[in-house]
Amino acid sequence: MTAVRVGSHTLEVANADKVLFPEDGITKGAVVDYYRRIADLMVPHLEGRPLALHRFPDGIKGDGFFQKSAPEYFPDWIETVELRRERGGTVTHVVCNDAATLVYLAEQAVLVPHRLLVAATAPRNPVEVIVDLDPAGDDPRTVRLAGRILRDLLAEIGVTSFVKSTGSKGLHIHIPLDGSDGFDEARAFARDLARALVDREPDRLTVEQRKVNRKGRLFVDWLRNSYGQHAVAPYSLRALPGAPVAVPLDWDEATSDQFDPRRYRLSNVFRRVGRKRDPWQRISQQAQSVPEAASRLRRTR
Repeated sequence: MTAVRVGSHTLEVANADKVLFPEDGITKGAVVDYYRRIADLMVPHLEGRPLALHRFPDGIKGDGFFQKSAPEYFPDWIETVELRRERGGTVTHVVCNDAATLVYLAEQAVLVPHRLLVAATAPRNPVEVIVDLDPAGDDPRTVRLAGRILRDLLAEIGVTSFVKSTGSKGLHIHIPLDGSDGFDEARAFARDLARALVDREPDRLTVEQRKVNRKGRLFVDWLRNSYGQHAVAPYSLRALPGAPVAVPLDWDEATSDQFDPRRYRLSNVFRRVGRKRDPWQRISQQAQSVPEAASRLRRTR
């Protein structure tokens, strides 16, 4: 058992030598240390947001699972919020407002924290729209193309957007909202935005949900913009070989010829954050209204 001091809490890390990324020899202790070191950057993007926990107690080669409701054995200093399920009942979500909570989750083999699209205080009003650019295979060129077109479309309609590498194959585009509108409005805007994007490059992009009908085209996924949905958190590890990281980027990085969604990993991400300011540092100050954005989008079609 290894003890880690985080703020006012001393956390016990069991089985710190257990290998969670077998191809890379990355241990549970290394994962805990990553989240301890990245907490100053990551926690501001988690504060006040309910989480879904993607846990891998047997490592990334084992059976990972999502856990939305906080177990009863979690310590009482872990903040939680109880939200209603869409089909009845409630879920007690963790809310990560400090570094100690983030490190405790890592000790529990939460390799990939996901954020819900809402603030804990207003669970029916999304604070962001997400569009996922999901290529059919490892195809960064098409991801870059789609990113450029979407960046330009959003600029054309006066919508401020933020982008992050998924750490897997593509990009997530985040549009911060002011929380004044519900999921119906946000989902409709996301759908219309995706369709407008595909209209500009129909041979390479699609909104077709069935993989068999995509025919190798990049899927512009707008479907997660519903109550209870979630997305990988900024600066989260991904449960993939190499331990890639979902890193906030600026648009020049995301659309450059050097873009690689798995470029940043546990092994090199601290070199990046040591020399570059967080591109999402002011994201909460850029919140927008859905109806205004939707109205401007309609005028482009």
